[in-house]
Amino acid sequence: MKQQRAQRRRQSSRHQPADHVAAPSRENSAAHWSQARWPIFASAALTLLLSLPLFEPFSWFPLGFVVFAPWIVSLCVAQNSRLVYATAYLLGTAFFLIHLRWLYATTGAGYVAASLYLAVYFLLAAWPIRYLCRHKNVPAVVAFPIGWAAVEFLRSHGPLAFPWFMLGHSQIRVLSMIQVADLAGVIGVTFVLATVNGWLADLAMVRWRLWPGSRSHTLHGAWDGGIATILLVIATFGYGRYRLATQELTDGPTVAVIQGDFLLEAVRGSQGVTDLEKMRTYLTLAEETARQSPDLIVFPETPWPMILNPEILDQEPGWTSYQRLFTERAQRFGSFLVVGGMSEFPQPEGSYPAAHRHNSAFVYSPDGGPPARYDKIHLVPFGEFVPFRYTRGLFWLYRFLNDSWFNPWGRGGVEYSLTPGSEFSTFTMQARSMEGRPFSFAVTICYEDVIPQVFRRFVRDRDGRKRVDFMLNISNDGWFGHGNQQPQHLVNCAFRAVENRVAVARAVNTGVSGFLGPDGSWHDLVSAPDRRPQAGGIGHRIARLTIDPRPSVYSRYGDWLGALCGLATLAVLSDWGVRKLRRRSKTGPMARQEPES
Repeated sequence: MKQQRAQRRRQSSRHQPADHVAAPSRENSAAHWSQARWPIFASAALTLLLSLPLFEPFSWFPLGFVVFAPWIVSLCVAQNSRLVYATAYLLGTAFFLIHLRWLYATTGAGYVAASLYLAVYFLLAAWPIRYLCRHKNVPAVVAFPIGWAAVEFLRSHGPLAFPWFMLGHSQIRVLSMIQVADLAGVIGVTFVLATVNGWLADLAMVRWRLWPGSRSHTLHGAWDGGIATILLVIATFGYGRYRLATQELTDGPTVAVIQGDFLLEAVRGSQGVTDLEKMRTYLTLAEETARQSPDLIVFPETPWPMILNPEILDQEPGWTSYQRLFTERAQRFGSFLVVGGMSEFPQPEGSYPAAHRHNSAFVYSPDGGPPARYDKIHLVPFGEFVPFRYTRGLFWLYRFLNDSWFNPWGRGGVEYSLTPGSEFSTFTMQARSMEGRPFSFAVTICYEDVIPQVFRRFVRDRDGRKRVDFMLNISNDGWFGHGNQQPQHLVNCAFRAVENRVAVARAVNTGVSGFLGPDGSWHDLVSAPDRRPQAGGIGHRIARLTIDPRPSVYSRYGDWLGALCGLATLAVLSDWGVRKLRRRSKTGPMARQEPES
């Protein structure tokens, strides 16, 4: 009997997998996952799906902590490098085609071209993240925030800067999370979120034994990264609570912003409102606000076409009536007026171009003197200028781009390009509501409030001190129909307020006009009070601004965190170059068998 039982145990043990067999089975499944194609597409599709409600008008802030985690896993695990990078570019293209769709209202070709260009940044982020994870055994909790912050920094600078749809923008509804922007800008918020995304990806890879590096990257190591990540989030939130609790705000002037709702003629769905109708609407709004005696009344950028610089009046006296109109109203209202218009300066005969034209902001004083002026410095590529116009040897490229199929404004040889300004002008006003107390301010025009390094140049002086009490933004967002662009533009401006600890008043055609506090909160919007910020509507709002005397680290040092991440990425590039040289110096089959990046 004993022999029969022993025989049965031996037979049973043959059909039961031993412990040392179970682990390889799981590893084989992981290897199959890393070699298959479907996980690459599935992870990218899941990231794209999670990104849909990430930005205004939704801003589902919890998604900011998880949105990129699925994509990170495939970046680090998948072995097919070409497919990984191709999918990264396709993900970027789909991402911008979906979120940038408001640009289609103005130019369908430009919308597609911009999406294809911006998708390159997904590809630029994919490479260092994948290289660090696969070849340097760096956990994603470190690799992803460095790589993603670096590309956001790159996308925020240069002549083609477009810092829209930053990961940090998703937190606009959580004021405690975004106050860290006064230290490191919106990229600082992005870095925190990217760290959480990377840690979640690490947990998934360790849990399912997908980590491509050495076996030293264990669950224990992932939890170590988790502790650091949790402490970073707590520190960010705690800093935000502290900054909100220690605000020492003082009263500023009363400011009125007026908003029309006129789509430009080039926009699909526009109804062809005449310039005279626009003028009557804005002047009526100005009269209504003047009854409440504000210290300052702000019109949008180009409420209707007009040239307002006094230098042109002798040569083109037809514009004199508008100059007199605003001068007279500033005197009669007893308020300062800020109006967006064009300025033009004819050049000597035979010069190119024949005249320099600027997109300008004019400040009219109640004393009836000539208006002060600021000329917009950061022009919108292709919207306000075509690159290479003044570049020797590349003028042919300017002509090509100006007349190209995707540029609807330059067809037929029309040269619409403006000339950028050269001085970050500031202005001084006296608030009659505060017994003539002087306040200094500056004006950003259109997307200048979107570019962080441009906005901060108005706020700080050469010594890094705050030189304005508040900021204005005037814009004409009637280029983009009624959609998500307007509330997203508001979010961008809110981050500039936090970064520089300065209140902002916005007057925007088609919206969203209103006021932003130095903490990024908005109030008194020309929008339905019971709904999220939205495009459209005609009206005005008046509010007393709050002055925050605190200087900020960001105003003084700018995107230092993004620059550091960029330098780290360059170091990765250098390491990759050295590695490639070593591979080429090798001979024999071992060099060919080394895995690709």
